[in-house]
Amino acid sequence: MIEIEQAEAQLSELDLLASMFPGENELVVNDQLALAELKDCIEKRTMEGRSSKVYFTINMNLEVSEEAMVTFSLTCILPFKYPAVVPEITVRSVSLSRSQQTQLNSDLTAYLQQNFLGDVCILNATDWVKEHASGYISRDTTASPAPESTVQPVDLTLTRLWIYSHHIYNKCKRKNILEWARELALSGFSMPGKPGVVCVEGPQSACEEFWSRFAFTYFVCCVNNFSTKQDARDIEISTSLGCILWGFSLKSVDKTELVYVSITPLT
Repeated sequence: MIEIEQAEAQLSELDLLASMFPGENELVVNDQLALAELKDCIEKRTMEGRSSKVYFTINMNLEVSEEAMVTFSLTCILPFKYPAVVPEITVRSVSLSRSQQTQLNSDLTAYLQQNFLGDVCILNATDWVKEHASGYISRDTTASPAPESTVQPVDLTLTRLWIYSHHIYNKCKRKNILEWARELALSGFSMPGKPGVVCVEGPQSACEEFWSRFAFTYFVCCVNNFSTKQDARDIEISTSLGCILWGFSLKSVDKTELVYVSITPLT
């Protein structure tokens, strides 16, 4: 019964968020299949058959100064036991450096764990971001160019991302791959089956966002650290399940699920 109550709390919070963020692309449910499974389990009063976590994104335009509006995206994944455990929330913005983004997400997680463990808290997370996000953008900006000039080098770095998955069958997830590519203005192709292959090309930031969504949705590889050195040939990725970096270096491999990732700068 506790699991049913947790599922009902998740669905009720989603309904509340939909009313709080009614604008186009303000609230985007990234995995419709997971939402359908959640509703079906609540209706049948059983958690059997639920395989995917609810995954959605909240996009907010925040005024960080009198002259500037900045878009922040909160990628939210609700664990099956949420709200008994805190949600997985990642805040992103092109105006944040890597260190700023890491610090913001760390502070947000600590805030939620200290104040809302056991309660639904996505709306509280959005309020916290609205109140504190501008402070992270203003950090590390001494003697730095304007925000536009700091973002341009990232967006002008073209990258090709190859993903070799053990399999890609699910129609909903195949549809997600195509929609993400269109949304992020990436070119490439997707080959479903066993194995499954995905190749996308475009700005480095867009490729990183595509990989982040793919990893969250498929739960095959959790990227905890991504860094590209100046020569753009030394790629470092830490994973919890293990992966192979095709063409670069061999990492630990989980025997139940193999994912090959190749990230190649285009010169």
